[in-house]
Amino acid sequence: MTGDWQLALLNEEADGPRVLACAERSADYILLETGRVPDATWVQGFFNDIPPGRTKEDILMFGVEQPDGRLSGLLGMAPGYETATEWYIGLLLICEAERGAGLGRGVLEAVKALAKSAGAKTLKVAVLVKNPDAIRFWEREGFMPFRDAPDDGTGDGHDRVVLKLNL
Repeated sequence: MTGDWQLALLNEEADGPRVLACAERSADYILLETGRVPDATWVQGFFNDIPPGRTKEDILMFGVEQPDGRLSGLLGMAPGYETATEWYIGLLLICEAERGAGLGRGVLEAVKALAKSAGAKTLKVAVLVKNPDAIRFWEREGFMPFRDAPDDGTGDGHDRVVLKLNL
């Protein structure tokens, strides 16, 4: 628990409606990434987008849960990906109305503490090149550009930059 919110592990069946409601309040990002408004298919993708060589059991899906049960953000991580001491943040999404008030920074601090306690040495995140605000956020938080990840024709059509933070 941090402040008035907590990171709550999510389950697709039980939490799908709350995830969709949060995604709808974050439609600006989802439209940027997918070109579509969030729907049940997007929610399935959130829960089932698994890094190569991993299983669903290898990933952690959290909601940034407010005391009233509402989700004000979503977080997906792959501990131990790409190496045993790295944690990969697949998504940190804060609902549009709640951005700019420090919630993202607070969630990232909780992620760092969780990763460190599990022995992680590095956090990585891949950010859409088309999302300069997100790149600025990660860089303000100490992440440094690590490598370019251009679309190779088999993905979603987006170029990304991978940023890295040593813990």
